[in-house]
Amino acid sequence: MKHSFDSRFGKLHALHVAGLTRHLVACRAALDGDLDLFLVLSIIGERSFSARNAPATMTEEEFRASPVSTVRPVAINLQSIADYSGIPRETVRRKVAALLARGWVERDAQGLLAITDLAKDSLDGLTDSSVRYLRELLAALDEGSPAS
Repeated sequence: MKHSFDSRFGKLHALHVAGLTRHLVACRAALDGDLDLFLVLSIIGERSFSARNAPATMTEEEFRASPVSTVRPVAINLQSIADYSGIPRETVRRKVAALLARGWVERDAQGLLAITDLAKDSLDGLTDSSVRYLRELLAALDEGSPAS
């Protein structure tokens, strides 16, 4: 598949940029035009449902039906978000306060943050957008595989 990827990189890159752009437009709309708010939420979400702890065989249906707590979260706090994202800590603090007010994020006694089921349910349309993006990329990658 490496040869196929290398020889089709231009087409795959164009499809990736188009799909990612559509997804980012949907993300911006879902968070009232605030992409920094979305980025902070995404970072917390990635730690709440980390690839390290996500079930390898979870279906889309199971993902949608399962509570966020199905996967053991990886700890994250304000400073870690600021360090990782490059967003100033004070801005991260304000964004987290806004997410707490919406009920989309919760903070434990140690100040560690996690996504809530309310966020997952409220942003189900973004899951649809992600699924579309991933399916388009997978189809494009499969077109170049030796079996096609």
